[in-house]
Amino acid sequence: MFFRKSWSNKSLAFFLGLAAGVMVAVVVFDMLPSALVFGNVAKTCIGLALGILIMVFVNSLLFRAINSAETLISLGYMIMLGIALHDLPEGMAIAFGDEMKSRTGMVIALGIGIHNIPEGMAIAAPLLMGGLKKNHILLKTILLGFITPLGTIIGKYMAKVLPDLLPLMLGLASGVMVYLVCFQLWPQAGAKNKGSRWWGLALGTIIILAASFF
Repeated sequence: MFFRKSWSNKSLAFFLGLAAGVMVAVVVFDMLPSALVFGNVAKTCIGLALGILIMVFVNSLLFRAINSAETLISLGYMIMLGIALHDLPEGMAIAFGDEMKSRTGMVIALGIGIHNIPEGMAIAAPLLMGGLKKNHILLKTILLGFITPLGTIIGKYMAKVLPDLLPLMLGLASGVMVYLVCFQLWPQAGAKNKGSRWWGLALGTIIILAASFF
């Protein structure tokens, strides 16, 4: 955003679709099957529903705050707050995936990392237009990046202290990712370019399938 203020809609749609493909494939081929292997379907389903409800609640708070924002600077800070609330459960999703296989944790981190690129742009754009100094914006977004590792540490601790709840936690992580894909990544990608998002989705799915089988 500091060097190039406009990006091709096709490029943005492709990367959003790629993140969606990675996350969907991880949930379908790794997270949910591994949770169900533990033999507790009820806990997995409760976790899935809980993950979706948490994200619905976080987004309702974010939209309420954005609607009340009066300036570009306050809008940027409200978006930053909403993304911070998103990043904590996303970090936990990485930890729960890693409890199954290190590769699963890695690909969840990859999907969330790609997803964080447009989020960073969404924070920077209003702050830049509002006149905030670039070095201040950079520092704030770097500090915000520590929320995801914090969520991962919390998730790791929970998995060790409460191992019986792992199916519930895996379901919760899956719910967070399902929500992100269905209500954020996919609609945002479609608004940019409906064709490019399908190419991104296909590539993301192929990457995860290749990692699973090879």
